[in-house]
Amino acid sequence: MVWNVQGAGSREFISVLKEVIRLHKPTVLALVETHMGGEQVVRIATMLGYSGHTRVDAQGFSGGIWVYWKPELVTVDPIEQSNQYITMIITRRGEEPWYLTTVYASPDPSNRQDLWRDLTDFASRNNKPWLLAGDFNETRAGWERSSSCAETTRRSERFNLWVEDTQLIEVEFSGPSHTWARGNTMETRRSARLDRALCNAEWGLCFDKARVKHLPALQSDHCPLLISSNGFAPISAINRPFRFQAAWLSHEKFAEFMTEK
Repeated sequence: MVWNVQGAGSREFISVLKEVIRLHKPTVLALVETHMGGEQVVRIATMLGYSGHTRVDAQGFSGGIWVYWKPELVTVDPIEQSNQYITMIITRRGEEPWYLTTVYASPDPSNRQDLWRDLTDFASRNNKPWLLAGDFNETRAGWERSSSCAETTRRSERFNLWVEDTQLIEVEFSGPSHTWARGNTMETRRSARLDRALCNAEWGLCFDKARVKHLPALQSDHCPLLISSNGFAPISAINRPFRFQAAWLSHEKFAEFMTEK
């Protein structure tokens, strides 16, 4: 799971994060734009029950990327990082290793050019399956923004060109089409799809059932991205243990039903 949390220090946020983890049990959890660093990472890791962690500290009150994982379930080896990303090798038992890059693209478009160059260089040097996920602070199409102007259109065109040149593809998502929203009235509200998951062809072939869920935005103006390499089974398809209900015995046709079966 990858989530732009707009600051990770409040008690309210930690409470919500614990509940999200309880419900969805992510093996690897990345928090971006934490606005914090240092010992807070270790303290929160202990609170959340993750013994593996790495980080890029915030610069002042800007940025910050924290990644947590459960070493008993997955091996994570950080190999490259900057203030806009961390790239790791992910290895699960019985699977081939692959790359994961968690992204927090700078709000400054000129700084984002450095990010695109770094990731393009990484792509040219590596051919393993590769997944990138996080806040790219860009959109790709008109429907991904509540409003557009000439500048956002130009930036979308440049971002699309980078995605194509780097030979990346979108991981299919479900949930709200916009992952970021701000403003409490019709006049002030703005929204966009700033958060996404991209992958190279090798990762797409290895995990052809992979899907992303945009979860509800709680204590942040961004939705968490819940990523499953095996897709999300509908509730009806999940294997559940059989449980006998004593009340069934009181049904007048219970004996007849059991005899027929």
